Amino acid sequence: MHDLLDECGKDLKNFGYITEELGRYKVTCSKLFIDTEEKVKKLGFDKGHYFILNAPLLLGLKEEHYKFLKTEIKSRVKFLLKENKIKIKENILFVGIGNPQITADSFGDAVIQKLDITPFERDNHVYKISPNTFSNTGINAYEITRLLVEGFDISAVVLFDALATTSLNRLGTSIQFNDAGLTPGSALNKFGMPINSETLGIPCLSIGVPLMISAGDISKNASKELILAEKDVAEKVDYLSQLIADVFNEILG
Repeated sequence: MHDLLDECGKDLKNFGYITEELGRYKVTCSKLFIDTEEKVKKLGFDKGHYFILNAPLLLGLKEEHYKFLKTEIKSRVKFLLKENKIKIKENILFVGIGNPQITADSFGDAVIQKLDITPFERDNHVYKISPNTFSNTGINAYEITRLLVEGFDISAVVLFDALATTSLNRLGTSIQFNDAGLTPGSALNKFGMPINSETLGIPCLSIGVPLMISAGDISKNASKELILAEKDVAEKVDYLSQLIADVFNEILG
């Protein structure tokens, strides 16, 4: 079970995948542009620009490291905004995907809670929502997002979600950005309706962090249906959600 592009089991270098060292704190950034139907078919990921920031020393870092990561993340987010001609202060909807009652799946909601969006204080049209999950509300995240897009004439959507990984080393140490949107629950084989530019008709950016892993990816004798998280997952959710929220709060100004 995986959401990360570089865990798809393919030799991504054959498709133009590039990894660069960013020079400090062992941070690397990988990127790939999926721009053809052939790549979509072979990789199993939708068309779009993908970035994966890997920071193995993510937690317990000093303030200068936090600032360094924030700068690198902001650079990739700004690229995606520019590439998709998104004007950040014009009818943007931020959506926190996941179940806020389950810590490992609460990253999306945590970002939403920390975004500095107060309708009475901002001279722009920026909105945020945590639609929760179908199992809790009876309404899937796509339908809620679609209704808001139509009702408020939204011009772009930015999604935040907790991801699944196949490697213990990736838990809470990677951040994936793309403009391909996402499918809620896909890594857990609980496929919802995709939330992307094709289904909504507007640009959809997605920022996700791997916080869950299948027991089957740790031991061949374990069930793949059993989903695990680290004991410090609450700390990672808090740290990472604040990091991503700070990036967008600065971009929003």
